Amino acid sequence: MRIRILAQSVLVGLLLAVTAQAQTVTVMGSTALGPIVKKAAEDFMKANPGVQIAVSGGGSMTGLNQVTSGGCHIGISDVFATPDQEKAGVKNHNIVVQPFTLIAHPGVGVKSLTSLQAEQVFTGKITNWKEVGGKDQKIVRVIRPESSGTRAVQKKEILHDHDFTKDVLIQDSTGAVVNSVATTIGAVSFVELEHLEKNKVRVSGIAYNGAECSNEAVKSGKYPIFSFGHAYTNPAKLSDPKVKQAAEAFLAYILTPAFQQNVVLKAGYLPVDYVKILKTKL
Repeated sequence: MRIRILAQSVLVGLLLAVTAQAQTVTVMGSTALGPIVKKAAEDFMKANPGVQIAVSGGGSMTGLNQVTSGGCHIGISDVFATPDQEKAGVKNHNIVVQPFTLIAHPGVGVKSLTSLQAEQVFTGKITNWKEVGGKDQKIVRVIRPESSGTRAVQKKEILHDHDFTKDVLIQDSTGAVVNSVATTIGAVSFVELEHLEKNKVRVSGIAYNGAECSNEAVKSGKYPIFSFGHAYTNPAKLSDPKVKQAAEAFLAYILTPAFQQNVVLKAGYLPVDYVKILKTKL
C-alpha cells in the first residue's frame, strides 16, 4: 500500500512539474459536485501557483455538452455520458461516490418517507404533509432544471422514472435549492449528503424507507440512493499540451489517497475506491 501511495504521489509530482507554466484549466458542470471540486482546485493551485483551475456551474448536462464540444477542459457531472458523447471521444473519470438525500423545511413534521410516498410527493399524488403524518401544510417541491444531473438521479431513484408534477419550484443550483427549502414553509427537495451536512441548522434530512442517509448507511447497504461523481475530459479537444498536462495532473490529485481519505470522506462523500466494497451496486 505504501508503495502504491508513493507511486501515485510521484506521478502527481511529475505532472505538476510539467504544468508549472500551464494555461487556465476550465471546469464546468454539476453544482452539486462544485464545492468538492473547488476545494480540490484551491489546494491544487496553492501547491502549483503557475496553474489556474477555473470552476463554474451550469448543471451536469451542461458540463457534459461543453466538454464534448470543447467548450471546457473538464466537465463534472452526476450522470454517465451518453453513447453519442462517448463516440465523440469523451473520457470518464469517476472521482467520488455521492450519497443523495431528501431534505425538507424543518417545520413539515415528517422524518421519514417510504419509497412510494417519496415518489408520490414529487409526482403530485400527495399534496399535503398531513397525508404522510406531518403538519397541515401544502407541499412545495423544489427541484433542479433538466440540465441537472441531480434531477436525473432523483427521477430515476425517487420517482422510478415517472414524470415530475408540473407544480414545482425550479432552482438553477444546489445552493439555491437549499436556500429555498430553508426559507419556504412546506418545502422539500433532493440534494447530495454534503449539502445537508453543511446546512443542518437550516434544513432537515428525511429518511428513506426508515434509513437515514449517511456514509456508513451507504457502505452497509442500508441506504440505497447514491451515484458516482464524474469528471469528463475530451482528449481530442485538448490540443494545448500544457493544458492537457494540467488537466491530467488535477484529476490525478483528486484521486490521490490523501485527498480521497482526508477531504472527500470528511465532506460527506465516499472515496471512489469504496465502490469495491459497496453492498448496493452503482
